[in-house]
Amino acid sequence: MSSIQVNPLSETNFFAEVVGADLKQDDDDQFAAIKAAHLKHGVIVIRDQAMTPDDQICFSRRFGPLAIHVLEDQLLEGYPEILLVSNKTKNGRYVGLPDAGRFWHTDQSYEARPALGSLLYAIEIPRDGSGDTWFCDMTSAYEALTRDMKAKLDGMRGMHIYNHSHENFSLSENQQDHLPGYDHPLVRTHPETGRKALYLGGKLLKYIVGMNKLESTALLDELYGHCQEDRFIYKHKWRQGDVVFWDNRCTMHHAQPYDDKHFTRHMHRTTVQGDKPA
Repeated sequence: MSSIQVNPLSETNFFAEVVGADLKQDDDDQFAAIKAAHLKHGVIVIRDQAMTPDDQICFSRRFGPLAIHVLEDQLLEGYPEILLVSNKTKNGRYVGLPDAGRFWHTDQSYEARPALGSLLYAIEIPRDGSGDTWFCDMTSAYEALTRDMKAKLDGMRGMHIYNHSHENFSLSENQQDHLPGYDHPLVRTHPETGRKALYLGGKLLKYIVGMNKLESTALLDELYGHCQEDRFIYKHKWRQGDVVFWDNRCTMHHAQPYDDKHFTRHMHRTTVQGDKPA
C-alpha cells in the first residue's frame, strides 16, 4: 500500500497537495493514489521531489503518450519531451520560455487532441517567493452558470489558434504552418469523471464559431469574467521540488510575473497528450 497523504488545500476540494511520494519509484500503488487524487481535485502539487529528466519523463508517460511542444528551440537538449520554462540564458539567448503562460489558458488547446495534463517541476524558484501560478476550476465554474446560459452554450464551439508572439520571440513560418488551429466545444465532458466543464483558451481562443465578432467577444468576456471570480481560483505559491500536475480538461492556469532581472525561475514541463474534446 502507498504511504502518501493527500491534503486538500482549498475549501471547494479543488487543488490538493501530495506528501510522502517519490516519483522516481516504479510503485503501482503510489501511481494509483496520485492518479485518483488528480482526477478528484483537478490540480495537485507533489512535494519534495528530486528528479532527473529521465525520472520525470518515465513517471509522466504512465499517464499516456507525451506531447512534443512545437517550440523546438525551448526544449531540453536531448529530451524533446521536456519544455523548459526558464529565464536562464546561454550564449545571450533564453534557454526556454521566460514568459510562458502569462494569461489564462489551457495547454495546447490549439491541437486536435489537446493536452490531458501538464507536470511542471520547480528546480529553481525566485528567492522572494514571487512567480505564483493561478488555477481556475472550470468544472465548478460551469456548474455555477445559470440554466439559461448552460442551454445557450450547448453545442457551441470555439476556434483555438496558436499565432501570438511571445515577449522575446515569435513563431517561425514553418511552426505556424504546422498550427492550423482547431475548433472545440465550449463545454466539454471529462472522459474519465463524466463531469462537464467550460473549455476556454484565453488569447488562444479566437472566436466562437458561427457568431459575429461583437457577439463572440461579448459572450467570451462574460464567461471569462465569471470564471475569474475568486471562488473558482486557487493561487499556488511554489516551493523548490514541487511538481504541479494539472488536468487541462477541466482547468485553466495563469503564470504570474516575477522580477526576472534579479531572480531565476527554472522549471521542466512534461505534457501528456489527451483525446479529442467532446
